[in-house]
Amino acid sequence: MQAVIFDMDGTLIDTERVSQAAWRRAAQDFRIEIPERILHAFVGCSIPNAMNMIDDEFGDPAFTERLFNRRHEIFDATWEDELELKPGAAEAVAAVRERGLAVALATSSVRDRAITSMERLGLMELFDAAVFDEDIEHHKPAPDVYLVAADHLGIEPARCVAVEDSFNGVRSGAAAGMRTIMVPDYNEPTPEIRALCAEVLTTLHELPAALDRLTTPNV
Repeated sequence: MQAVIFDMDGTLIDTERVSQAAWRRAAQDFRIEIPERILHAFVGCSIPNAMNMIDDEFGDPAFTERLFNRRHEIFDATWEDELELKPGAAEAVAAVRERGLAVALATSSVRDRAITSMERLGLMELFDAAVFDEDIEHHKPAPDVYLVAADHLGIEPARCVAVEDSFNGVRSGAAAGMRTIMVPDYNEPTPEIRALCAEVLTTLHELPAALDRLTTPNV
């Protein structure tokens, strides 16, 4: 193992709590109810795929666009004040660096917002490389974001560990050929997802010990 690559939303930063609240408020504004199965499916989902889900549910692309615009308005008005680090996030990143491993960020969020969030929460300067929405062609569960992050570090994907919270994130890390650690945020892992994970942790406080367990000679 030579590097650890972290997802951001739901893994390092508690964005899902704020995002889910924005979805529920937007739905109330339009006097609709978004099914729980869709809200769960939104976690780790790209915007185009999420919009397709709403299209399929309500059958009106124009309404989908209005709903997403309203959700973005609500999220934009609250994210800077309400976003917090996930428990153990700062300690986990520090522990990676203390072990002499490279550390990278692999997020589907847009560059400006991600950097603003990471800088405000004191993490951005700890990363050796970062990959954002603008840097990739295909979103999770495609492996692009992790492959690009490994390339930026100059390290083979097989020598990297991906740290994720979502199903699509786990699929992405595994597809990139990385050992993947899941710290579930909104959705508990299914048998399929567990099978793709090297470990499933309760919080990031457990990550240093997990990395030590994964570290073996000649890895």
